[in-house]
Amino acid sequence: MRSGSWARRGLFCLAAIAAVVAVSAAGASQTAKPSIVWLEQGAGNPYWEAQHKAAAEAGRRLGFRFKAVSGNLNPQDQANITHPLVDQKPPVIMLNSIDPKAMAPALAYAKQKGVKVLNMYGVDGKATASVTFDEIRTGRVAAKVTLGLLKQRYGSAKGEVAVLSGILGQPASDIRAKGFTDYMKKQSGVKVDAVQPTNWAADKASAAMQDFLVKFPNLAFVYTLSDTLALPAANIADRQSKLCTQQNNWKQNSSCVGFVSADGIFANQVKDGKFFATQLYSPEWSGFLFAQLAYNLAAGKAVPKVTKINAFLVTPQNATCSLKMINDMKSHMRTFPFGPSLQAIAKTKYHCPVLDSNM
Repeated sequence: MRSGSWARRGLFCLAAIAAVVAVSAAGASQTAKPSIVWLEQGAGNPYWEAQHKAAAEAGRRLGFRFKAVSGNLNPQDQANITHPLVDQKPPVIMLNSIDPKAMAPALAYAKQKGVKVLNMYGVDGKATASVTFDEIRTGRVAAKVTLGLLKQRYGSAKGEVAVLSGILGQPASDIRAKGFTDYMKKQSGVKVDAVQPTNWAADKASAAMQDFLVKFPNLAFVYTLSDTLALPAANIADRQSKLCTQQNNWKQNSSCVGFVSADGIFANQVKDGKFFATQLYSPEWSGFLFAQLAYNLAAGKAVPKVTKINAFLVTPQNATCSLKMINDMKSHMRTFPFGPSLQAIAKTKYHCPVLDSNM
């Protein structure tokens, strides 16, 4: 069984490397445009796919060819794929690292060969440049929103909460969770029952939520580091008649569990009432921005060593106008005015309340 698993992994890795070679071969016949490759964690995640689509749109506007390559959700595969990718001499590799430690030798190899690397969702000094959301801020904003909900529920800052995180050792997961737990640990009446990794997988989120409902009968809220984890977990709670919604909350069901999330891929669930809040990372906006930074690196323009950006808080107060912005990014991507920040776009173009400006 184990050897079969390794064989399948090897085939996936070879397929990814073949895709890299194909990118290079295509580049030989279109030398007028630089080729930029996004080395992703894996394939099939709707958030990542939306990002890649926006990055390709950036390529159309700015004049570069774009390709996404899967790291097979395996740190060693991702590191192995990097070497032949570097050997093809793309001007820039965009890296969404699964495990920064596992990628260290590959980044050293890229530097040795003169290939620039834009590290995403974390700061890595070995990369040419890094772009990351302020994950501590994201966690802190979620904690403040959750604390406000606990006060509504119990009349004071008290209660039990839990976290569904991503992959241990990955900055986007560890730091985002830390922002939440560090803030909550300062609240004497709040208990963090668990921080459960899910590998960003819906089935693991569902299983973890099932476990939470058994182990923690007084659980009040769950903070999920992605909407793609929140929705399956909320569905589990719903099936057991233990889901808090905006329409049917703790006043009607004293044992219900509410959800506060991040990444905003299912921000419609805030408007519909299934989530109490999320924070928009916008795969379209971030994908475009990341690719634009990669192009600037390829063109030899000045790019900061570290670029930090902020997620945009979506609650029932601004969900309707936020969804208009989100839907416009999807349906009018070829003409959408991707700007410097989500907050600026929301405020100036959609007249949305910016609720996280002082959080």
